[in-house]
Formats: sequence, structure tokens, C-alpha cells
Amino acid sequence: MFYEPGDDPRPPPLSHNPLNALVAPRPIGWIGTISAAGAANLAPFSYFNAFSADPPVVGFAPNAMAGQGGAKDTLANVREVGEFTVSIVSAELAQAMNRTSRTVPRGQSEFELAGLTAAPSRLVKPAHVGEARAVLECRVVQVVALPSRAGGRGSHLVLGMVVGIYIDDGLIHDGRVDILALRPVSRLGYSDYSVVDSLFEMPRPD
Repeated sequence: MFYEPGDDPRPPPLSHNPLNALVAPRPIGWIGTISAAGAANLAPFSYFNAFSADPPVVGFAPNAMAGQGGAKDTLANVREVGEFTVSIVSAELAQAMNRTSRTVPRGQSEFELAGLTAAPSRLVKPAHVGEARAVLECRVVQVVALPSRAGGRGSHLVLGMVVGIYIDDGLIHDGRVDILALRPVSRLGYSDYSVVDSLFEMPRPD
């Protein structure tokens, strides 16, 4: 089939938007933020990735359905404070990560909701997941408003420079991060996820 998503993101026979299944797997940015009043927030975003290595820049895309009114906590917080953390989701943290995706009243801590440790960061104000084996500490570079169609989501791209990186020493083998030991979780389409538990090497031809 062929269709134009600007007209309908899931035309028959599709029952769900297939973009999430086609652009997959996607790493999960488990984003920690804090409001100007000091309320901690933690939320997972599968629209997340690295965009530059030197200097290191990552980005994620918080969104909201039209008509909800105002920005969700994560977007409001990065606008107020201008900093965030990214806790890497290992397989053993997948269920806790999922619990932090719940919609809760503004100011309620998802760290507490999921039984996680809100660990202090070294260079930025927001906390990170203390149980995470790798964490990025970031300062916001830019918040970009993305196009939205009538009746659709209001989305933004938040870009942040990574100013600090924590890696569990047990993950470092022969000067490299052992991905099979980290076992990061990725998002597929729908409610499907995957864990990195196998890999193959393919050197570049040049």
C-alpha cells in the first residue's frame, strides 16, 4: 500500500500508526527533569537519539494531544530549568521504566511511584535513576517546535549537550562499553520492546 500520512496517519487496513514499527528499534531516553519549584519528574521517551558525538548532543521529543492545554511536565521543566538527565534503561529496569510512563498530577514524583532512587547528579540539577548503569547529564541547547497537523499532537524536539557521563565500571571491558552486559531496552512498534542480547561486527570497508 501507499498513503500520505498528512491526510490520515493510519488509513485502512491499518489500525495503528505504522511509523513506530517501521522506524525501529529506537533507544529509550529515560528523562529526568526538575521544575523551578523543585519538583522532580521522570518520564520515558522512545523518540530519543544521539545527534552529534563531538560535542555530544542528544535529543528527545515530548508531545501532547491537542486540547490537553499547556506543556506536559517534562517540556515545562526543561523550559524552566534548562537541564535534564538521561538514564539508560537496562533490561532489569524495563518494568520500572514502564511504570513511569503513567500520567500523574503535576508535581508527583515518578521516582517514588516506580520505587526508584532519585540520585543526585554531579553537574546538573535534575536527579537521575540511581539504579541505572549509565547516565547522561545534559544542558538544553534548543527547544524546537515541530509541525503539527490539525487535530494532531503538538510536538517539540529538545536538544541537549551532554556535559557529564556516568558509566558503571563493571560495563567497561578492554576500553569499550560492553553492550551485552548493559542490555539496553529499545522500543519497537505498538506495545513491543526488545533487549540487546546479541550482536555482530561489521567493519567499514574503508
